[in-house]
Amino acid sequence: MTTRAHSLVGELTSSTATAVIEQGTVTTHAQLLSHAREVATHLRRRGAGPGTIVPIQAAPSTTALIQIVAILMTGAAFAPIDLRIPPRTAARIARLCGAAFILGAAGGTTDGVVWLSPGDVANDPGANRLIPTVPQDTVYVIFTSGTSGDPKGVVVPEPAVRAYLGWSMREYNCTRGWGAPLFTSLGFDLTITSLLGPLLNGRRVQVLDPLRWPLQVATDPGILQGSSFVKMTPSQVNMLCELLEARGARCSIPILVVGGEALYGQSVARWRHSLPDTLVVNEYGPSEATVGCCRYVVPAGFTAHEIPIGTAPPGVELSIEGQPPQAGAEFEEGELVIAGVQVATGYLTASNSDDAADGRGQLRPFPSSAGKRSYRSGDRVRRDQDGTYTYVGRLGREAKVAGFRINLAALESCLNAFPGVVSATVQADEVHGLRSAVVTRDGGTTQGDLLAHLRQTFPSYALPSSIRINTQINITERGKSSASWE
Repeated sequence: MTTRAHSLVGELTSSTATAVIEQGTVTTHAQLLSHAREVATHLRRRGAGPGTIVPIQAAPSTTALIQIVAILMTGAAFAPIDLRIPPRTAARIARLCGAAFILGAAGGTTDGVVWLSPGDVANDPGANRLIPTVPQDTVYVIFTSGTSGDPKGVVVPEPAVRAYLGWSMREYNCTRGWGAPLFTSLGFDLTITSLLGPLLNGRRVQVLDPLRWPLQVATDPGILQGSSFVKMTPSQVNMLCELLEARGARCSIPILVVGGEALYGQSVARWRHSLPDTLVVNEYGPSEATVGCCRYVVPAGFTAHEIPIGTAPPGVELSIEGQPPQAGAEFEEGELVIAGVQVATGYLTASNSDDAADGRGQLRPFPSSAGKRSYRSGDRVRRDQDGTYTYVGRLGREAKVAGFRINLAALESCLNAFPGVVSATVQADEVHGLRSAVVTRDGGTTQGDLLAHLRQTFPSYALPSSIRINTQINITERGKSSASWE
């Protein structure tokens, strides 16, 4: 088997400049490469090379960064698994990858898959070897749950990663600061920006505690002083700003990149107080389009409720699938279709073949035409006459109540526009009908206030039967707002 490394590795500097800082411990770029080469040697003994996938289940850390660079050195792809994924599901993911081991500190064995700590990697590989499952140019595989609940991996090739990091690091001025903080889950592809971007540009990664980082930054806003950019979800920014406001503090961030959730004008207006002089970029993109395939710089003084997702960067082509616009229409609306260099190779899913008794996954490529892959996003968007796109909601997010179809995304958008609302979620089921969970900045907002607000836009049959109000922002492992109806 060839052991050709990904060409991205050749762009990593071997300078003595700082590459990673974690809890006061400094690792230089030269040390990072040296440690990674040692790990890569051991991984090759376990079969790591082009076409194979090495699963890693770890928190953001210097050790995890070294392991990811080591994987890329072997030419293999890395498959980050969130720490909250239970062992049986993680083992299932490893089997789909063609792996009988997972890099991580969990220890133990589940369903024939063993967790290897950094010290274990150097031991006798035995039967824990890797089986090729993906094209040789694959850099990483991000796993999500399909409609059936079974894990499926988004297979992302090197040209797509190069294209995304190329335009994003230029536009986010990566070389004008020290780099970026790293605190989001490795299992969330939003993290790719802050993980690989700074290292490939000779900058540093500042590792923050994935649970305590908001309090760390609110207590010492200087942690982010001089950074190139900071990337997080809108819910994470809301939580940080709430802590900053409570302390009467402000934070200096040159560029704030937000993604992973819909962004609304009210949130940005609130952030401007705690994050003065910060350039806010709304970045949109499903995992299947390599982190971000659309971006919009929010102008100072922006007051509209809906914030556009903007336009495509070089190498990405966007189109709308749906009814053609009527003559004289101000916009076109339908499903967003993404094509071009940033579209992933396809999905790695469970095989239908009885031959794959080891659980190895099967690659299901995305369609391509004239050498360009395309992906139907499942997102409903609006394109204005100037070519600017705005996210409207997920397709299929409709519920039928009393014979009427109701757009749940429209209800959520309306609730999010109410003063003091941080986030809102609407759900429909056969038992409870329509119900909503809302997070507010304080306890002054009532269900009656929100229902009266909704009545200005929606008929009575479209109103939620109950609205649960909470002032506590709950964030999932992927940094998104989590609502509860219990």
